[in-house]
Amino acid sequence: MALLRLAVVACLAARARSLSARPSASARTHLLQVLAKEIPVPERFTASREGAARIEAAVAALEGAATDDERPLFPRDLMRIDGTWELKYTNNSPPPPPDWFPVDARRLAGRDVAQRVDVAGRRLVNCVTLAPWPAAGADAVAALPLVGGPLAALARASVRLELDHAFRVDGDGSGAGARRAAGTSRVTIALERVARTLEGVDDAAAPDFAAAVPRTSEVSLPEPVRAAGAALAQGALGGGVFDTTYCDDTLRVARGTSPLLRELRVFVRAPDAAAAADGGDEEDRFAPAPPGVGDPEDAMPSD
Repeated sequence: MALLRLAVVACLAARARSLSARPSASARTHLLQVLAKEIPVPERFTASREGAARIEAAVAALEGAATDDERPLFPRDLMRIDGTWELKYTNNSPPPPPDWFPVDARRLAGRDVAQRVDVAGRRLVNCVTLAPWPAAGADAVAALPLVGGPLAALARASVRLELDHAFRVDGDGSGAGARRAAGTSRVTIALERVARTLEGVDDAAAPDFAAAVPRTSEVSLPEPVRAAGAALAQGALGGGVFDTTYCDDTLRVARGTSPLLRELRVFVRAPDAAAAADGGDEEDRFAPAPPGVGDPEDAMPSD
């Protein structure tokens, strides 16, 4: 066991030295410093207008300094994005409210936002926790007629949403194009399922209400709705197509292709997944589409 721990530490140290020796190391460090400064409350993952401009400049500098192996091409490099990633920053969310705002808006915004990428199954799940009800003044809220009990029961509760998408990349045989080992860095996603989990309900505050509210639910979108959503997501107003403009073992940058939304997202690999990223086999970096997907006669409809 001691030898195994030493081997893991040595591997992590070697990986850290490798990152620090890259031409992009300075730009990478600068981006992380800017993120820490402009987003002092990590769960907010948004910044002021001025902060967003500084983050955009830091991301652009990192993209410009990236080496070829930090600019993935799919499907060859798909395993680079496999795993769980935590959202560090997005420009597709309202900026944080001013300090004088009377309501704790952090509960209204999403938190614990993560993205699970399953390359083998071609699934991409966006996860977010919400608590869109007042938590302050629970005793006063409980005294309100009709709604007091339910609101008191939900005061410390939260809803976890999982938005499950199918995804495809150019060149993996899932679309109309020819198979290619290294096509583009573009990922196209299509929402297919939404799952909800309610946690933290105070059963004692409103027993009848608590018993009536289901703790979990799941909705699978009908095929016509999936097709319509996929078509919309690929349009100018949609947000279903992303380019991975930078990716190393623990940091990933994705940009939406919509010219109107101009989405930018910065992810860091979840801590448990970061350790696992050091042990992948090189041959796994080329990940074919799931069985049957690459067959032209069985091809998935274009998203």
